[in-house]
Amino acid sequence: MLSTKPAPRQAVPYDTASITFHWLTVALVLALFTLATFPGIVKGSIALHKALGFTVFALVVLRIVWRLTLGRKRQPDPSEPMLLHLGAKAAHVALYALLLSAPVLGWLYLEAKAIDVHPFGLQALEMPSVLYYDRELAMAIYGWKQVVVYSLLGLIVVHAIAAISYHSVIRKDGVLNAMLPRRWRRDAEI
Repeated sequence: MLSTKPAPRQAVPYDTASITFHWLTVALVLALFTLATFPGIVKGSIALHKALGFTVFALVVLRIVWRLTLGRKRQPDPSEPMLLHLGAKAAHVALYALLLSAPVLGWLYLEAKAIDVHPFGLQALEMPSVLYYDRELAMAIYGWKQVVVYSLLGLIVVHAIAAISYHSVIRKDGVLNAMLPRRWRRDAEI
């Protein structure tokens, strides 16, 4: 029996800025997890971790502004179940929220430990002090930061599995291909 279900349409490639924001965020998050997991991997890894945290925060803010103003607006595919579409939207909102929350919690943790915070290690820049020294508060914030970063890691894994298995293998709709840099896309020669 022939299926009356329409074939999934092929995704239009994302713009260069969106692709750059996406893969730069991936690289920075991987570097942050590596530095946090293996703090002695490079000299000055704690300072580098802090600088990368500020970078991720700034990058995600820019990425959100870009997405809301100039970035490509993805229209739902009519052949895609609405529940899956809403789940994907919720996952993206959660990714952004977690990517913003982790650096903020890192900053608050340092504040509660009474450690001066200088973005990117620049002594001329100093974050405002918003908390007094409080060891118990610092440990509570650290605990919440752990929850946020491991939730982020879990959501990133789910996001990657959805892109690879669902979009590339099951639906074959080109969503993963649309987020790849042009030279890595299957349609690059077109």
